[in-house]
Amino acid sequence: MAILASSTGSNVPLGVNYQLMKGLLSAARQKLPFFNGTLPGELMKNGGTASVKWERLENLAAATTSLSEVTGTTAAFFGRSTVLPTISTVTAAMAKKGNAVLLTEEIDFYQMNLRAARFMENLGANAGLSLNLLMESTFNSFTTVRYSNGSVGGTTADTSVISSISLNDIKWSVNQLNRNSAMMLTPYGYGSTNVGTLPIRSAYYGICHPDVEEDIRALTGFIDVASYGGYTETMPFEIGSVGGVRWCVTEIIPVSTSAGTTSVVGFRGAGVTTNDVYSTYIYGKEAVGSVGLGNMHATSSYEMYDPKNPPAVEIINKPLGTVGTDLFNEVQSIAWKAWFAAAVLNANWGVKVRSLSSKL
Repeated sequence: MAILASSTGSNVPLGVNYQLMKGLLSAARQKLPFFNGTLPGELMKNGGTASVKWERLENLAAATTSLSEVTGTTAAFFGRSTVLPTISTVTAAMAKKGNAVLLTEEIDFYQMNLRAARFMENLGANAGLSLNLLMESTFNSFTTVRYSNGSVGGTTADTSVISSISLNDIKWSVNQLNRNSAMMLTPYGYGSTNVGTLPIRSAYYGICHPDVEEDIRALTGFIDVASYGGYTETMPFEIGSVGGVRWCVTEIIPVSTSAGTTSVVGFRGAGVTTNDVYSTYIYGKEAVGSVGLGNMHATSSYEMYDPKNPPAVEIINKPLGTVGTDLFNEVQSIAWKAWFAAAVLNANWGVKVRSLSSKL
């Protein structure tokens, strides 16, 4: 009698057809928008420094005094006086970031070259995620903080946050930017002849967590991105506009788990007696700067594994026999590296809102 093939018992084990494993399942594709609206700087190779500097020409004081009749000589500028412009500088130190994977020859022999190619994609995605998380930490250093209970300033702890983000939080943030002459990132959108479209006001950018997204969508006056009607260019992952802010969403914003002291019913929280607290960022043009090496970093949203908009990094693939003292030509390496720097260029043009998120 023939021996039965079985995955259990004492029979011959079933064979595994590895031809089905020519590739890998797709990894999660996170949304990475933290280069949106940043001012790209540039560090040239062999520039002789490991830092970059932005210079900002400040506004001159208003001239409210009438000019007198011309007097004096040419050397005295005909009796006219001059002013000295103020130049403010912001510097950021460059740092090298990177990651690497070692692959053995079995990758080629048993798992197909396509699998190694997927590791290349994986490293590119890791680069985009890493750089965006570094950018998020720069946004998180905004010194103007609005808490969803209405208090302002760094002296108020997260323990006082007892509500979700409100329209008044957004209005207050936009008002702060307007009072400090921040520059809008998008112009007024006058609408479209398409049925169901709506105009949108000139706007700053906002970045929020997906949990906060649903609270923003529920605010009075929210205009969904689908209602733009194609009359204005949109950002990847843009969800809509409200209160003079056009919003992008990303799940990489860290959540302060159980950061409150009391549990407010109806809001998210891992603990029994505490709620989670979320950061939301509202900012204007040239509020934050980013730097790449030899070329500009991407200045818009990037989705992991997106071949059309890869991160501005260098991918290095060393084939078999070129890694260290690989005597038997069995090891290859794949790595990415990038120089990175980021800085808040104008602290008056960015606001961080701390809030809860409704439990759905």
